Amino acid sequence: MALSISSFAQINYNGSFGKGLRFKAEDGSFGLKVGIRVQPRWDNVYNTETKEYEQQAWVKRGRLKFDGFMVNEDLRYKIEFDVVGGYVRDAMVKYRFAKHSDLWFGQGKLPGNRERVVSSGNLQFADRSLFNSHYTLDRDVGFQFHHYFEVGEKFIIRDAYAVSTGNGILNKKFKPRPSLTAKIELLPFGFFTKKGDYTGADLQREKTLKMALAFSADYNMSTYKSRSHIGSILNDNRDLLTLNADVLFKLNGWSLLAEWGMRSAAKDSALVYDASGVAESAFYTGWGMNAQTGYVFKNNWEIAVRYAFTTPDDLLDRNNVPVTYYHKQTDQTLAVSKYIVGQKLKIQADLTYRDRVGIDNLVIGRLQMEIHF
Repeated sequence: MALSISSFAQINYNGSFGKGLRFKAEDGSFGLKVGIRVQPRWDNVYNTETKEYEQQAWVKRGRLKFDGFMVNEDLRYKIEFDVVGGYVRDAMVKYRFAKHSDLWFGQGKLPGNRERVVSSGNLQFADRSLFNSHYTLDRDVGFQFHHYFEVGEKFIIRDAYAVSTGNGILNKKFKPRPSLTAKIELLPFGFFTKKGDYTGADLQREKTLKMALAFSADYNMSTYKSRSHIGSILNDNRDLLTLNADVLFKLNGWSLLAEWGMRSAAKDSALVYDASGVAESAFYTGWGMNAQTGYVFKNNWEIAVRYAFTTPDDLLDRNNVPVTYYHKQTDQTLAVSKYIVGQKLKIQADLTYRDRVGIDNLVIGRLQMEIHF
């Protein structure tokens, strides 16, 4: 006698692609959303002086994201784990203690330049700009306060403040003094659709002109990293002041973002000397800009261009001899993107000419896919 058993399992999920898996306790005391992000990428670099060509195929980002609420909707949490790097990027608890007022504690992005606060999954190009890599604040551990209020019918003013360790992440070294951050943001024509002020392209196709203008300042005391919260670890400490400003416009598929930033070493030279008095390294000080604009066609193809540069300060050692550790760089980039399911499933390609004063120039091509469940 033969017995044949066939079984089939079917799981129905009341959701859609890109929205994550959502769970909620029956008594309403706990909520959880699980998201998965992957960015496979292919990079190509051509040196215009040596005529050498290099390529790399890799997974740029792979993230597990968890967020939700505990006890009630006013007490929220966010956790993000970098699968590729093997470390926690975000671990934050957020408490809404009054209307439009939130207190955060934990590890997460500081309220700095717009391009950095925009998620890497919502970018207009395959990656952030050359400007951002030198003047961003990135992540840190500490307290943050976020608030907004309305002036008249549409005018929105946001303000945010942070007191953090100043170490950034992936470093448990003690330092004597903290980092202080403040940011103010103006939205004269009201909120952007679906938080479009913190995404790259205008996929929402704003029906009326939207604008955001922001200013931020960070004073990182006794930092030992070359770019304040990030960069190389140096054998000395400095108080570094970082200032950023940006403006964003969006209308009917068109977007324009312009950013400016600078960093200075307060009350001291940026140079670091060894025991014999010879300059051995330097904190990165200087200024830079980024400007990018793009248009999303009705078939969800976008063409975008970017111009970005960074100009490090000229440094003189104790004998007034010029010392160069960093070079001025300028990027000119053309990008083409296809948004299949908004920012959650897209293909992006860009081509950059990088002009580097004093060293070889580069042509950089990148092809990337964003898959965000």
